[in-house]
Amino acid sequence: MSSSSQPTTGPPERSKVKVTIEWGDIKHTVEGDLDVVVREVMQFAARVLPNYSLASKLTFSPDYSTMVDDLSEVVKLTPEGEVVMLRPEMSAENSILLVLLAVRVANAVGSRPNVDMAPEAISKSIGRAVKTVRNTLATMTKTGVIDRTNEGGYKLTIQGIRKAHEAARSLTAKQAIPRPESSGKEVQTSG
Repeated sequence: MSSSSQPTTGPPERSKVKVTIEWGDIKHTVEGDLDVVVREVMQFAARVLPNYSLASKLTFSPDYSTMVDDLSEVVKLTPEGEVVMLRPEMSAENSILLVLLAVRVANAVGSRPNVDMAPEAISKSIGRAVKTVRNTLATMTKTGVIDRTNEGGYKLTIQGIRKAHEAARSLTAKQAIPRPESSGKEVQTSG
């Protein structure tokens, strides 16, 4: 009787990533799950390039996965890429910041082709008058949190990304804090 190899059954193997870094005479290859590979590449860079470790502590690079978590309670994206505010009671400035941050994140993850929005689209997303949006955009441009594009749209600056993420994070934190409910009865203390 001849033996034939049978396919193994079991869970499918997770996709592996392989990265090779060549720097001068040094060559380093790492293979494995994405998290492991990224961690190893960062450790390699810190060992080989000591100044890289110092510089990376001073460099602001947006953490889009954290931003998705923080934004998900206040903003949603439609399959068509439109932005929908879930909390219309916010100020016009915070609403604009969060909508533009959602657009930036959607672009970073590949679900939206650009990072800017026209004033009319912002108005529709946040439920405010176009005039209110335009006036707020003008103020925000002066303070450096947004830029106007050549096409007439608006996008967050790096400072704006940081500020918008802080706003999203604070809204998420506020929702996590349980609020005592008022019974409507007055409590009197004797003293």
